[in-house]
Amino acid sequence: MNSEAVEDLNALLKGELSAVETYNQALPKVGNKEIASVLSDCLESHKARVGKLTDAIRDFGGTPEADSGIWGSWAKILSGGASVFGDDATVAALEQEEDAHSSDYEWRLVKMHGVHRDLVKNELMPEQQRYRTLLANLLNAEMNGKWPPTPVKDKEI
Repeated sequence: MNSEAVEDLNALLKGELSAVETYNQALPKVGNKEIASVLSDCLESHKARVGKLTDAIRDFGGTPEADSGIWGSWAKILSGGASVFGDDATVAALEQEEDAHSSDYEWRLVKMHGVHRDLVKNELMPEQQRYRTLLANLLNAEMNGKWPPTPVKDKEI
């Protein structure tokens, strides 16, 4: 078993599990169907990353984390408070969480080496950045009254 790889991947898995929890809590509270559609796409992306991380952890001989831990507690606070203030606040809260997850990916990628680094660098992190940017554009569009947000080109890592 490669314990360093399992530790890194499990840390990222916790963040992805948290994101799934957050989107599951936020989506039913969103009134705008176009916003809900974007958020639903984000949720599906996070679910796919949970699957990839879970598989990779098992491939390294580890046991995937089953819950999001402290990330999940933050998710409940974030999505619960934002939903009281409407769709814009919900998108803003989700964008903040996406930003935190992006930072976690970046920090972990710096210290990774080996095959699991390739998975994170080439598959997981670009997907995380894509949806983080999409939410930032969505928030910007909502705040400026412009819909839909401009699509974003993939960022080179």
